Amino acid sequence: MQTIAEGLKGLLFPRARCLSCNEPRKIDLGDSLCDECIIELDKLKLVDYLCAHCLSPKHHADACAYCAQGGMVGLAAAYSPYRYHSVSQRLIVRLKFDGIYQAAEPLIEGMLSSFPGRPIDLMVPVPLHKSNYKKRGFNQSELLCRLLSAQTGLPYQNALSKTIKTKRQSTLSHEKRQDNIKGAFAAEMSVDKLRILLVDDVRTSGSTARACAQALLKAGAKEVSLLTATVAGTTPESPPVQSYWPDGRRP
Repeated sequence: MQTIAEGLKGLLFPRARCLSCNEPRKIDLGDSLCDECIIELDKLKLVDYLCAHCLSPKHHADACAYCAQGGMVGLAAAYSPYRYHSVSQRLIVRLKFDGIYQAAEPLIEGMLSSFPGRPIDLMVPVPLHKSNYKKRGFNQSELLCRLLSAQTGLPYQNALSKTIKTKRQSTLSHEKRQDNIKGAFAAEMSVDKLRILLVDDVRTSGSTARACAQALLKAGAKEVSLLTATVAGTTPESPPVQSYWPDGRRP
């Protein structure tokens, strides 16, 4: 809930720059994105030539190689509104590493539009290791859960913890990511017979989601599905996850 101080700050210092292109002259005060970036974000919607089960790219009626290779082990389904590219990528970075919570607003709108039609009992954010949480000050996946909960009425709980500090997944090859994350998550509460919706910002190889799902299923979950704001690598032009950092920075 917005505090009085936050409300006054918004009135006195309204947002005047697009959170994607940083352009101050093309945006209405208080908006998250300018009209041009809204159009660009809409072009990133996941709609064509995608596996209905995991959202990976496929060619017409071809079988999905990602699913065939075990990409969705432990996951009942995957949902996401956008490719991780340009506008959506910049919004994720501003949210995740700059702590600009408003960058979540356009992402949440998309996530609500692709929200699962299947029954969900509980949303669970992908956790951060305590050292990363301390450094960052918040968990972007938990923030997404909180905003989704406010819109849908579905409860969320921090039912998982990350017990092992792993290497950053985006620095590793797809082959090494599964080993890096193996055994890194543990359930913190009973989820017996619950249908879980795991929530995260980006899905790349899916290694993190599979490891989280394994921990939840071990704790008794009936099924685990995945909802992310974006999916990386869904087209040839999609850049690697680590390719964009504002001002040339690396987190």
